[in-house]
Amino acid sequence: MKHGIHFFDCSVLTTAIQDFTAVIKEDPSNAQARLYRGRAYAKQQQYRNAIQDLAAAVHLDPSCWLAFYYRGCILRQIDPKRAVQDFSVSVLINDTQENVCSFLHRGIVYSEQCQWSLAICDFESVLALDSSIIFAYLNIGLILLLHLEGYYEAIQQFTNAIEIDPLNVRAYVCRAQAYRKIHNLPNAVKDINRAIHLYPNKSQLCMLRGQYLMELKKYELASLCIYQLAEMDEESFTSQPVQQALIQSFCQNHNKAIECLHEATATQPEPSMFVILGKIQMKAKKTKDAVRSFKKAMKLLMTSAKILPNTFEAAEMYYLTGLCYMEQKSLLRARDAFSMAIRLHSSYPDAFYQRGLCRMQLRQAKCIRDFNRAVALCPSHFQAYMSRAAYYGSKGRYSKAILNCNEAIKILPNSVRAYFYRGTLKYQNKTFQAAIEDLSKTIDLNKTCIVAHYNRAVCYHEIKELKKALKDYGILLLLELSKEIAFKVLINRGLLYMELGDYANACEDFKEATLLSPDDSHIFQAIGICYHRLNEFEEAVRSFDQVLKLDPVSVDTYVGRGNSYMENGHEAGCKQAQKDFLRAIHLNPKCIKARICLGYNLQALGKLQRAWSQFTVAICIDPKCHAAYDGRASVCLQMGETFSAFQDTNAALKLTTTAPLLTNRGVINQLMGYLPCAMKDYQQAISVDPNYALAYFNAANIYFHNRQFSQAYCYYSKALQLDPRNESAVMNRAITNTLLNNIEEAKEDFEKAICLCPFSAAVYFNRANFYNGLKQYDLAEKDIST
Repeated sequence: MKHGIHFFDCSVLTTAIQDFTAVIKEDPSNAQARLYRGRAYAKQQQYRNAIQDLAAAVHLDPSCWLAFYYRGCILRQIDPKRAVQDFSVSVLINDTQENVCSFLHRGIVYSEQCQWSLAICDFESVLALDSSIIFAYLNIGLILLLHLEGYYEAIQQFTNAIEIDPLNVRAYVCRAQAYRKIHNLPNAVKDINRAIHLYPNKSQLCMLRGQYLMELKKYELASLCIYQLAEMDEESFTSQPVQQALIQSFCQNHNKAIECLHEATATQPEPSMFVILGKIQMKAKKTKDAVRSFKKAMKLLMTSAKILPNTFEAAEMYYLTGLCYMEQKSLLRARDAFSMAIRLHSSYPDAFYQRGLCRMQLRQAKCIRDFNRAVALCPSHFQAYMSRAAYYGSKGRYSKAILNCNEAIKILPNSVRAYFYRGTLKYQNKTFQAAIEDLSKTIDLNKTCIVAHYNRAVCYHEIKELKKALKDYGILLLLELSKEIAFKVLINRGLLYMELGDYANACEDFKEATLLSPDDSHIFQAIGICYHRLNEFEEAVRSFDQVLKLDPVSVDTYVGRGNSYMENGHEAGCKQAQKDFLRAIHLNPKCIKARICLGYNLQALGKLQRAWSQFTVAICIDPKCHAAYDGRASVCLQMGETFSAFQDTNAALKLTTTAPLLTNRGVINQLMGYLPCAMKDYQQAISVDPNYALAYFNAANIYFHNRQFSQAYCYYSKALQLDPRNESAVMNRAITNTLLNNIEEAKEDFEKAICLCPFSAAVYFNRANFYNGLKQYDLAEKDIST
């Protein structure tokens, strides 16, 4: 017996069995020999013989708990009920630490039979006997986690296991899953990281970490996990070609993914494999190859009658084929593919939507039906609402388009695209303030949305909030813009500066625009106008010269250059201007602007009759041109035809009422001696434009003439407030102050007048009279001498 036990312990089982058999032959009632021979048979996987010996051992010695235990272990898989009985008898005989395995195995059987409470009781008995058995903690934790929803208790069990064995990977993984169940993802990630640290090459652990990081919305870190998976060569990972292909595709290694799936489809040609292959080929922009893959999938899916089944799987193949055709710009083929997808699966909203897009691009009115159907099947189809909005917007039905944008915003409340498009629709609908609100929301969601800033600036420009428009244009120029948008921004801001009267900044913007479009004559025209307004007439002439190089028949440019020559104030400039005005009239005989400018030019050269003729021709071309009447009136006045001038000014005032025209009529009335009528005209001019200085000056002169010096003083002061460089107003106020005995003010005004016009004899003469009245004869004599 001792000899057999020795060989059994040394695992020399054949010799041990021979020895135990010899003992049994000598003593058939030897229970110990039966027990050992049964255990040896079990180790040799001779389970029938093992069970017979263990049954004999139990029969010979009913208190042999080991025989019950070992027989229970053998019966665990083939007869769980008898196994439980044997384990139960074993623990009944011996419930000490020595027989802890019986509790453990019975707990496992109970787990397999889904008797969770009984299983937990047995595992707790194991821990009561030996608290260092990790397997018991893990099993209790798994039952609580997977079946009883006791997540917090499960975490405690896994923590107990980790405290006993800090290197147990399974405990960390199980605890991570429990943490995930209670939405404690940071701790779940920590446990998975610990598990990866212990087993760095396990692909499943990397996948779990990626999944948890995705749920934490840490997308960059999740991406790193997928890249790490792509670099792994673990056998269990590479044996799953679909998973490997999807990971390689995510990493943009499309060729590797396609190669992997080609190998898989060669050995396992299934429709789903070809569909995945096609999708990855679409990602790789290999749409022709993708179409071939989808066709192979369709062929495999066909029934014996060569008909595709009416399933979503078949419809999806046509849908994906349609997407490929759209990418290839084969719209008719794409439309037919989507129609086939709808025929196979009539409730396919995306197929209706894509067919609607095809029809929209083909300019077929039926597209709206498809969008309507997509929305009916899927009320949360954001793209369908946006496409419907685009359709109605293209038809000018802006209110209906806006309603569809409203529905889209309900689905995606933070959609930059929806708010931007609704803003542009409101702009088209002329509701600029509402458009600004939507475009502002777009900018809040995306600070660098270039088109939103641009469109908002245009809206601000429309409602005359020019400073806000300037701010948006300024922000745009700080961003990285395409050449086309930068050009538009510079032009718009330049025009805005011109509207504000800031011609210097406008000129700078137009100059910068010429660098982006050096052959655009309109920009040089605008630069010329800016220089003219800035009184830089030589620069203006150069800009207009550049325009005429690009566009030699530009009438407006000849007129602009002629005006710039005129402003130089010398006779040569006037003659050069006359040539430009004549060229403009030669190019367009009906150009009223050119004729009026030529009329003023001839008037400046003293050719009054020819000037009168030009203004008259302008009136014949357009009898409603008030500027022509005004010009002819000034010529008539210079020719001494006061009544004709009065008639022309009245004709101009019937067409439009402006402060200059009223002032001009006042001057004519004054010359004709009708001072009350003249004063009435000046007062009306002031009411039309309270900032028109000349009306105040002329009214002050009448008050002075009527010896109403206090009123004259007030009106001269107002005129000088609006036009501080009017030397006549300064001198007249000085004389008025003299008569009002405002000595100090009179002195100051004479000084200002001399500063403004140091070579005016009248100023010195009047100051001499002032000094004479003060009996300061030396100063008076000096001024008279000057």
